[in-house]
Amino acid sequence: MSGPRVVVVGAGFAGAATALHLARAGARVVILEREAMAGIHATSQNAGMLRTAIADPALARVAVAGARGVEAARAWTDVTLVRPSGSLLLAGGSARKELESVTPDLSALRSTVRWLEPKDAVSRVPALRGGTFEAALWSPEDGVVDSAEYFAALVRGARALGAQLRLATEVLGGDPGDDSQPARLATTTGPVEADAVVIAGGAWSDVVAERLQVRRLGIVPYRRHLHATGPLPTVDPSWPFVWAVDDEVYFRPESGGLLLSPCDQEAFQPCEPPADPANRELLARKVAAAFPGLLDLPIMRSWAGLRSFVPDHRFVLGRDPLAQRVFWAAGLGGHGVTSAWEVGRIVADAVLGLAPPPPEFAPGR
Repeated sequence: MSGPRVVVVGAGFAGAATALHLARAGARVVILEREAMAGIHATSQNAGMLRTAIADPALARVAVAGARGVEAARAWTDVTLVRPSGSLLLAGGSARKELESVTPDLSALRSTVRWLEPKDAVSRVPALRGGTFEAALWSPEDGVVDSAEYFAALVRGARALGAQLRLATEVLGGDPGDDSQPARLATTTGPVEADAVVIAGGAWSDVVAERLQVRRLGIVPYRRHLHATGPLPTVDPSWPFVWAVDDEVYFRPESGGLLLSPCDQEAFQPCEPPADPANRELLARKVAAAFPGLLDLPIMRSWAGLRSFVPDHRFVLGRDPLAQRVFWAAGLGGHGVTSAWEVGRIVADAVLGLAPPPPEFAPGR
């Protein structure tokens, strides 16, 4: 390969997908991962839901393209990656109005999206009987992805195309370079030079930026919990995933039972966050309000992960406004599994000078 030397810092969904797209285009790619294994933080702690019905049209466009891109990863796996379950977003009041306002945009992206009356939603998921929602947005093309295998496929694809993965390699410092000098990174396994650096460090992205002498963008990690029940005889594994938008709580079938989250959001330092036992009480309150047919669930396991945002909750993709050799693939805020493929394409195109990112995701906005 004779393409540009690109260092991708972070081997999660964003970093792996970006590395794959860069390597496909002929770049010489090195992925640096501070942990001894790739993808052990937010990438491994998600609910695996391909949700494309998003109230922000800019995010929805990336999510739809990303969800379609999952199928392309089948080139590097023999595993079926997606269960096409569909999704139901339950809404009323202001939440319903917000979703209705963007329904034309969503329908333009996926023509199968439509609103259902409560009785029709209950016919699909009987556990919703007794809920107070006014309507449900049905997205039949949404689904549940085998996120571990999808991530592994992205990494295998990147490496098959020539990308190198260096584990247990933390960025300690560096110089972002300029128009006449390459970027230089000091790492725990030695110095690295690059024509471009992609910051894809998830919760650690601003930490990496600061060590490279690049301005922080205000990326804040937030802790969110997931809870899994044991097997439940009333659960149909073919159910769609269900998200009560007003109450901010969701569930989906998992291993004969349910995987649930109360969609909590607590600012947290970059780390492996511990689960708070009190979060089960929050889940119980939200389930009682949104899904009265699911009371007294036997929670068998709880864990927490980090979701990272900038203040406007949009992604940060593309060239840094002050460091011309530095690019961002960060701030995915829980949309990583759905959006990774398209995020990687957008950032790779920006690095290679093929196309700028959509302005709503530009780091300098």
